[in-house]
Amino acid sequence: MRDDYAKNRRVAEAFYEHTRQAVTESGLPVLEVTDAQQRGSTFGARLANAVADAFAAGYDRVIAVGNDCPTLHEVDWTAITERLDDGRPVLGPTSGHAGTYLIGLSRDQFEHEAFAALPWQAPALFSALHRHLADASGAAPVRLAVRDDVNAPAELHALVRRGQSGGLAARLRRVLGHTHHTSDSSSRRTTRPVLERRSRAPPYSFVPGR
Repeated sequence: MRDDYAKNRRVAEAFYEHTRQAVTESGLPVLEVTDAQQRGSTFGARLANAVADAFAAGYDRVIAVGNDCPTLHEVDWTAITERLDDGRPVLGPTSGHAGTYLIGLSRDQFEHEAFAALPWQAPALFSALHRHLADASGAAPVRLAVRDDVNAPAELHALVRRGQSGGLAARLRRVLGHTHHTSDSSSRRTTRPVLERRSRAPPYSFVPGR
């Protein structure tokens, strides 16, 4: 059990470092919101509080990204900031168009209570978030390219087999060893499951727009 926990933590760290590198290379200022810094009893409340904190820190635009998107390093950050400068919110849909790996919005498009109340842990998230931001901005959000996220063991194994996604797949191969095996039961044993299906909203790394 201890070995399974350690392996799952290393998988999580590999994804986190991949995300950190991707957003750092954007050239934008980065705010990282850790578990210890999150506030709220629900996922929506914690995410809304984190976005509100970024705006309270003086940023006019915020880009929230997930830690489980293997191709986040391929995102065109300049195009995203240009769309935000034009007053358009930005959404990056995950495969199936149920969730999102990226949310970009401006201060005047953010209403804390309504944002927190969106169906963050339901298949209807993307459509609800799209409508919410369209209403808030008066313009349809810009949709980025669809990208996969990794929330289940099968998706992890497929990522490792493909060997793409920059250095992430190589890191994961070193973590998982030759068997490439991470069981559902081992994922459930961790205090914060790495590969169990979680909310369809991104976790909490932030790239505030300039």
